[in-house]
Amino acid sequence: MDKSEPAGKNPQRVGKSSLGAIGILVLVGAYSLVQPELNARFGWNLPQLRSDDAGEVAVVAEPKFEPKKSPQSQSPSPSPSTPQPESTSQSESKPASESESELKYGLLREVSADRYLSPAGLQYTPGSAEGHRLEHLRRHTKDDPSRPGSHGVFDGEMEGALKTIDRAYLKAKQGTKTTTRVDDGRTIYTVDLGSRIGFVGGRDGARKRNPMARRVRIVLEGTRVITAYPL
Repeated sequence: MDKSEPAGKNPQRVGKSSLGAIGILVLVGAYSLVQPELNARFGWNLPQLRSDDAGEVAVVAEPKFEPKKSPQSQSPSPSPSTPQPESTSQSESKPASESESELKYGLLREVSADRYLSPAGLQYTPGSAEGHRLEHLRRHTKDDPSRPGSHGVFDGEMEGALKTIDRAYLKAKQGTKTTTRVDDGRTIYTVDLGSRIGFVGGRDGARKRNPMARRVRIVLEGTRVITAYPL
């Protein structure tokens, strides 16, 4: 009588299947341990493996690995439209030229105590009955109707007088519409500026209804101004 195999699974086959499943679980476990380290170290994107109770292995997609950025690289760059602060050297820099507030009458530079230099190179120094040549010049910025004879008066107060004298001096140096004479070491220029620069005052000027003046007389010792007045 033939012997038939008992119904059910073959014990030898079941044993082999169990061992295979255990081996797969071991491999999956080892892979799961090293997979994150490999991705982090080499920038790979190895998938994750999962196994169920039946020994079935499934592939799970791994999010793409991106290396961490340093805080410096993460900080946003300034917008091109954002104004950048000026450097210290620019914000603290000052113009080389003297400001008008440092010049007497906005024109004269003090070269030493009470000695002033005009842009044209004329010097105004202590002297005269008034104590300073500038104070003497100031008398020719106001009319004095009681003064005997003529009294030339500049337009524009002190600043106007100083600018007119400089302009006349430069024209005299060029010899344009200028008469020149020397008296006791002093040079006397009479310069026609061609337009009104003041008027003639004093008693004589008042009798003539203060006629317009367009000439300037300048008396110099070298470049030192002794006096100057309109004619």
